[in-house]
Amino acid sequence: MGSFLFILEAAELNGRILGFDIEFLMELGIQWLNTLILTLFLAKFLYKPIKTFMVKRAERISKQLNAAGDAERNALSMKADYDVKLRDIEQERVSVLHAANLQAKEKMEQIITEARREADKIRARMRKDIEMEQERAKADMKRELIDLSFLLAGRFTTASLDRQAQDTLIAETISELGDIKWLT
Repeated sequence: MGSFLFILEAAELNGRILGFDIEFLMELGIQWLNTLILTLFLAKFLYKPIKTFMVKRAERISKQLNAAGDAERNALSMKADYDVKLRDIEQERVSVLHAANLQAKEKMEQIITEARREADKIRARMRKDIEMEQERAKADMKRELIDLSFLLAGRFTTASLDRQAQDTLIAETISELGDIKWLT
């Protein structure tokens, strides 16, 4: 507030607050002329370069925004493509695993079937071997019985014996053949 009073006191000394005298008007005209010259100078030398700079900058920013938008759209498109490919790969993985499981089960069933066939063949062969062995044993037994019969018949014919002598002769013959195991 003190500075406002000082200005009012200075104006009262000259006797006027605002006077439109020649001096004031000349100063006002010179200021207007300076402002006009400065405006023309700035318009001539600075306005066009600044305007072209701003236009170029706006175009560059616009191009960058467009490029960024294109890049974003491209990235989103690529992401969608990759998502589809990942989904396809996942489906393919599942189908490959399923096919591999089916193939493994099939192979396992083939192996089991083949093993059963082999086991059946082995059992059949063993049965045949057992039957052949039994037949051989029966044949051996028949031969032994025939040999025994001939031996006994030979002894019976050489000696005509009574019942007690025949029993002793049979017991002796059996004791001689005691090491033979009879198969049934």
